[in-house]
Amino acid sequence: MYSFLIVLLVSAGTLLLYLANRHQRLVKKPLTYLFKPVGYMFLLLGGVTALINFSVSAGVFVWLMLLMTTLFSIPLTVLLLKRGQ
Repeated sequence: MYSFLIVLLVSAGTLLLYLANRHQRLVKKPLTYLFKPVGYMFLLLGGVTALINFSVSAGVFVWLMLLMTTLFSIPLTVLLLKRGQ
């Protein structure tokens, strides 16, 4: 249950950070700068949830691996979707 919550929080945080960036290619106009702190808060909540759910070293490892995976997979997915159009 908490593992799914960790994945959801980290994915939502990364997606909000990506959509608030001016170089994003998913929507025509990026989100306002007010969504960046919300994205960082989601990432922080995902990290805290990982630390509560797992031991400290495993929680940090899981959080970093999810963060790395989402940080490269969201822009790559957008690139592949836009290339297919």
